[in-house]
Amino acid sequence: MPGPAPALAPPLSAWMLRPRMTASDLARLAWLRRLRARLFRLTHRTRIRRSGTGQRVALNDALLHRCDIELSGPGHTLIIEPGARLWDVTLRLIGENHTVIIGSHARLRGGHFLVEDRGGRLEIGGNTTMFTPMVVCSEGGAIRIGRDCLVAYGLDLRNSDGHSVLDATTRQRVNPAADTTLSDHVWIGNNCQIMKGVTIGTHSIVASRAVVTKDVPPYTLAAGLPAKILRENVDWDPQRL
Repeated sequence: MPGPAPALAPPLSAWMLRPRMTASDLARLAWLRRLRARLFRLTHRTRIRRSGTGQRVALNDALLHRCDIELSGPGHTLIIEPGARLWDVTLRLIGENHTVIIGSHARLRGGHFLVEDRGGRLEIGGNTTMFTPMVVCSEGGAIRIGRDCLVAYGLDLRNSDGHSVLDATTRQRVNPAADTTLSDHVWIGNNCQIMKGVTIGTHSIVASRAVVTKDVPPYTLAAGLPAKILRENVDWDPQRL
């Protein structure tokens, strides 16, 4: 005799009739995630120090492991978007009215991030991964790192020379600060230095130990000291295809 008929999968309408999460369910889930993140910070020795008025800190459900964060001065804003993870990161906002935004699902492993003086802005896009960088934003300027970037060990990224260079006759400063940008989907090799005022174009690659003093166009490979364009019409993928 033939065996029993195989069980049929439930019709699509049966799946569609399953109850969906309500707004209150979603709110409860978000609250639990934030609670888990807070307990994670406490048990993994993350330290957050704040002094000053008018500050806004939104850590959402980001997981911070042994991080050292300081907000010193009035008017600072620190936003770490949901899903981000930070390990052994040192972050300092020193001065007044700085803004730091770390995007969703970013991965920061080690490194020092300093925003100083007044009105500085540091942005790190979602899904970006960085390993032990030195990032210094000064003089009210901005450093912007796009989405889906990969930054290897030892990057030195700044928007200022850190000190004034003066014309010996007029005593006027000749080295003003200038914003620095890494566009979306940029790959930076280890131990690179990217100088103030530089824009790295989208989908570009900067080879290890390069010193970048001028803009790098999109879809190009730059290398050397100072960095020069070695190849055009290139792209990259984190997978070994």
